[in-house]
Amino acid sequence: MARRTTAVSFLALMAALPASAEVIELEPILVKANRAEVFFGESVALDSGTVAKTGDPILETPRAIHVVTAQQIAERGATNVEQALQYASGITAGQWGLDNRSDWSLVRGFAPSTLHDGLNARYGYYNDTKPEPFLLNSVEVLKGPSSGLYGSGSVGGVVNTTSKTAAQDSDNLWQLSVGSNQRAQIAADVSGDLNASGTLRYRIVGVLRNADTPVDFSQDDSLALAPSITWRPNDDTELTLLANYQKSDGSPLLQFASLYGTLEPATGFGNGTYFDDTLFVGEPGFDVFNSEQRGVTAMVSHRFNEVWSVDASARYLEGEALYQHAWWAFDNTANGRYNPDGTINRTFYRAENEMKSAALDAYATANYALGGVEMRSIIGASYSRGYYDSDTAYGAQIAPIDPFNPTYTGYPSITVTDSPGTSITEWGAYLQNRAVVDDRLFIDFGLRYGSIKTGASTGSFGATSVAADYSAWTGNFAALYRFDNGVAPYFSYAESFRQDEVGRDVNGTPFEPTEGTQYEIGVKYQPAGTDTLFVASVFDLTKSNMTVSDPANPGFSIQTGEATARGLELELFHRIGDVSFDAAYTYLDTENSSGAQIGQVPENAASLWVNYAPTVGTLQGWKLGAGVRYTGAAWGGSDTYETPAYTLYDAAVTYSRDNWQVALNIQNLLDENYVATCQSGACYIGEGRNVSLTLTSKF
Repeated sequence: MARRTTAVSFLALMAALPASAEVIELEPILVKANRAEVFFGESVALDSGTVAKTGDPILETPRAIHVVTAQQIAERGATNVEQALQYASGITAGQWGLDNRSDWSLVRGFAPSTLHDGLNARYGYYNDTKPEPFLLNSVEVLKGPSSGLYGSGSVGGVVNTTSKTAAQDSDNLWQLSVGSNQRAQIAADVSGDLNASGTLRYRIVGVLRNADTPVDFSQDDSLALAPSITWRPNDDTELTLLANYQKSDGSPLLQFASLYGTLEPATGFGNGTYFDDTLFVGEPGFDVFNSEQRGVTAMVSHRFNEVWSVDASARYLEGEALYQHAWWAFDNTANGRYNPDGTINRTFYRAENEMKSAALDAYATANYALGGVEMRSIIGASYSRGYYDSDTAYGAQIAPIDPFNPTYTGYPSITVTDSPGTSITEWGAYLQNRAVVDDRLFIDFGLRYGSIKTGASTGSFGATSVAADYSAWTGNFAALYRFDNGVAPYFSYAESFRQDEVGRDVNGTPFEPTEGTQYEIGVKYQPAGTDTLFVASVFDLTKSNMTVSDPANPGFSIQTGEATARGLELELFHRIGDVSFDAAYTYLDTENSSGAQIGQVPENAASLWVNYAPTVGTLQGWKLGAGVRYTGAAWGGSDTYETPAYTLYDAAVTYSRDNWQVALNIQNLLDENYVATCQSGACYIGEGRNVSLTLTSKF
């Protein structure tokens, strides 16, 4: 209660700041830089992007939203979505350390829903393919429940990656990058007109990479292509067709390492003290994580008149993945999972994965006036059907190895057993409405009715046996008032639901979807005529109806669990002359269904990125960037052990002249040895220093 009182007082104080006697028209954030300094688009997001389906300015959006632009991805040298989110408040990215099987993050303490171009991108584990950052226009995060817009989803929020397409203005460029771990990558982004009138445009974006990883005997090779065509017959109509192909030949990296050798010294259990991040406990030739994905997306928008317009997106996606991995077994738990002679046993695992999905989201927007109030109503419907299958098997132990001096002995033959896949079918209808009074008061409210059906499937989209079939109403409400002095306090409430568990309790009753609610108050501040944006938010988030162990019936579960997250987030973008900086701070107080802190979630986190880009003088064309990331201590889902806090430093040096740019990026500048997290008796090592040199040319 004290936290809420403080937040309300803070908002009142900000609103009381002196305002001029006359109305001041608020201006958007302006990026005062020449084109040579901004190679990949805007250096700061001006609006909410597509994640809110409105593109409203961030200052006028009564929700916590974070958008990472393509320019920010490039200037910080992000090689995956996790790294793109490392300087955002409320987000824990890369909590599994070196693990590269997917892009992992936690938003306000919970795993988010993952979207690509506004449509569901992930079904099951290890069936998705990590997006290549060069192919992305932005990474957008809508924090908190979002079922009103996207149907069933995480209480934590949504992470939406958006593609580079022919619908966007772009420069032709090619790029060559080399770096640590024998990394060599070539990329290209080419676009142009297909007819004399310019109504038909194309764009082809592609990446080819050959690379090792920090871990021995492991690779990270990829081929990704994203050709698109956009047809604009007039100012009111736009149709974009986008194809995606990606083939990744990689390796699952170190996982499930012992507490001893990572968090604690292994002197009494092994033949050394601490592991290096190069440690490989698998078998050469066995450990692979190879995936191939193909997709086609259609995006259309049309404006009928000054009032009505429609938008729709549809996608078909399919993919396969082969996952083979030998990891640290959970034997001998009393001795830190070491054998008496200091060796370890390994678990050999094989999974043959398949995924198919089809999705459609369409909505109509009406802009009109009602009684002198500006209104915007969005009426939409969505449908999706997904299928995923993972046929798995375990192999027999071959021979223990010494993790401090491994000798590899070969691997067993593993034959998987065909098993039914899982089908997920979802549909919903929704209404979102905005009322604007005097261009100052913004009131949003929405309602959605959604249905989700899951069950076993024998290789088709449809379920052959329905395990769960539920529907739910979800709502949201938010309000924001914009003062003359640039202060904009807001309040929001949002709900979510999601079928997290498929199964039944001891009485045979199917598990119902989990439910989520969030209350959020905050303030946004953008003084007129300045390049400053400050956002502060306080939130109270609850996830209920979770499955936990049934104390009266061992082996069964009941739905009585609840998890909570309460916190404070601060973000600031500010520009002073040739210097700009992004700062973020997060405080999170979490509790899982067992009463402990949610695993992998630090109580405190902070970051700062500073750019110095002189526009005149002898240093014109140079840009110097430096960043620091602090991740506080985090528990492993219980009060047994705590992962210590760590601080990492990043740096970037860029020189641009005419149509050329060369960039040097260094992540973990000081080569800090750290443990990303420990959970459920296993620890995950963070990545050491990573250096890349990138040459980009426009043509």
